[in-house]
Amino acid sequence: MTRRFVRVLAPAILVCAGFAGCSQRITTPKAPVPAAQPKPHAQKPPSPPRVAAVPVAGTGHDVPTANAPAAAAPVAAAPTSKSAAGAAPPATESAYVFSPQQAVSAAAPPPSVPSPATPPPPRTGELAAEQPGELHLVVLASATELAAGAITTVDVMATSNTAVVDAPLHLTYDPTVVEFVDGSPGTFLTQGGSSVVFLADGLSRPGDVAVAAGRVDRQQGASGSGLLCRVRFRALRAGSTPVVVGRAKAWGARGEALTVVSTGTAVVVR
Repeated sequence: MTRRFVRVLAPAILVCAGFAGCSQRITTPKAPVPAAQPKPHAQKPPSPPRVAAVPVAGTGHDVPTANAPAAAAPVAAAPTSKSAAGAAPPATESAYVFSPQQAVSAAAPPPSVPSPATPPPPRTGELAAEQPGELHLVVLASATELAAGAITTVDVMATSNTAVVDAPLHLTYDPTVVEFVDGSPGTFLTQGGSSVVFLADGLSRPGDVAVAAGRVDRQQGASGSGLLCRVRFRALRAGSTPVVVGRAKAWGARGEALTVVSTGTAVVVR
C-alpha cells in the first residue's frame, strides 16, 4: 500500500513542480520604462559686441566709436546737486552725456544775416547832384553902436552856389533895446529880371521880424551873392541886443530843400 501511495503521489508532485516552473516562466511582462530625455539647456543670448570707448577730455565719460550698434541702450547721467542751471539734458540716442560747457559749445551758431549789397559809388556829377545845396546868410549892421532914438540898417546878405527860388526867415532881437521900423527886399532874388514876393512883419510878435521872400519866376533861381533883404531898427534905450537869423528855410529851382547857415551881429545902444 505504501508503494502504491508513492506511485500515486510522485506524479502529482512532478505535476505541481512543472506547473510552478511554468508559472515562473509565464509572467506578465512589465511595461518598458521610457528612457529619460535630456533636459533642454537654456541658451544664453549672444552678448553684444564690445564697443571701443574713446575718452573725451574734460567730461569724465567715454564716447562710443562710429561702429557702435544703433540699438545700444542709452545711459542717462544721474543729476547732481552741483550742476549748473541750464545744463543740457542727458543724451537719448547715445551713451554720451553733455557737460554744461559742451552744451554751450555745441549750441547752433546764430543765423548769419546777409549784409546788404553795397551800391556802386556814384559818379562825380551824380554825387554833386545828390548833395543838398547851402544858402549862407550873414547879418550886417550899418552901425553897431548908436544913441537912443537913432536908426540902424541891418542887411541880410545871401550867398549860394545853388539856384534859390524861396528864402523865408526870421530875424530875432531884444524889443526892449530896439524896435522894428520897416523892411524891404534886396536884389539877390531879382536876378534874371524876376519879380519878388516880399513881406516883412515885425509888429505881430515883438522881438521877431518874419520875412517872406520868393521869386515869381520859378523856372530858374538866383545864385552867387547879393542882398536878400534890409530891415531898419530904432534904438530905444541903453543896452545891447543880438540881431540874428532865427528859423530859416530855402528851396532850390527843382523844389529841393537847401541847408541854411547864418551868422548874426549885435547892436549896442549908449
